[in-house]
Amino acid sequence: MKTVEVNDEMYEFLMNLSKELNTQDHRGTRMPYFFQVQTKEQIAVPEGCGTEAWHYDGSLIETKEEIEEAVNEWKEWDEATTEFNHLEDYEVDEILEEAGWRKVNYDYRDNLENCFLTSKACDEHIIINKHNLKSPVNYLSGSFRNPELEMVMKFLCELTGGKLHT
Repeated sequence: MKTVEVNDEMYEFLMNLSKELNTQDHRGTRMPYFFQVQTKEQIAVPEGCGTEAWHYDGSLIETKEEIEEAVNEWKEWDEATTEFNHLEDYEVDEILEEAGWRKVNYDYRDNLENCFLTSKACDEHIIINKHNLKSPVNYLSGSFRNPELEMVMKFLCELTGGKLHT
């Protein structure tokens, strides 16, 4: 058997990491695994797909109320009038286009970012960086048949008497 020497700071870090690995929720997933930050990115999609909305100068409107408000504002109609209710869909489209709005379709794509050995570290990263992330969630990624990560996780778990969760 070989001996590996580490300084006190590294020893404390590895022991705490080992304890965390052995006690954290595995979410029904066998080791090895790692945690990632999942974010949502709004993307354009073809007409007829995703959500239809109107875009103008960085703003999106999609509900009937938002569309009615934009039409009333452009036409300078009092909101109490019922003129909007008498418009056909194509007329609403024409008015919004005249006002500079552009019809778009969008959806969301999930992105996975970064990599953490513990859920706790992933959560801390999200808290610290939430202002730079869009709808972040802690996401567990399995690492099936990854012998390198499996050996590292086995070593770390066994440091405090645990074992690889299978």
